[in-house]
Amino acid sequence: MIAKIRYWLGAAETVPTLAIAWALVFVVPFRWTARWFGGAVAPSMQMAMSERRIANARYVARRLQRVAAHMPWRTTCLVRAIAGALMLKRRGIPSTIRFGVNRADGGLSAHAWLLVGDTIVLGGEIAPEYQPLADMGDKS
Repeated sequence: MIAKIRYWLGAAETVPTLAIAWALVFVVPFRWTARWFGGAVAPSMQMAMSERRIANARYVARRLQRVAAHMPWRTTCLVRAIAGALMLKRRGIPSTIRFGVNRADGGLSAHAWLLVGDTIVLGGEIAPEYQPLADMGDKS
């Protein structure tokens, strides 16, 4: 019973945060979103974070992935990364959204993933295939 209550309380936070992140990606001009997160800068090395913060961030990321899969709208990697950054910021955990590109088969594709310190907590499944281009968010 307690587990179900925790799940629904978590979903009550995650669903509106995903909606806000979707609006920040698809409605609000990106320059405004970037400014809100501190602007985009060249990728840099991140400081190490405590294991407790990383564990909390991974928990948030897993919940975000589960809920995002059931949303009635498309939740891209950037929407999920922004939602994750917002949820971690609320918990006092600094995070960085990293943007990368990949040239494959004559085309260009982009990906965004979320870092806490130097640890990828969201979107890391395919991140190694992408060349980091810029960071946005906390530089802690």
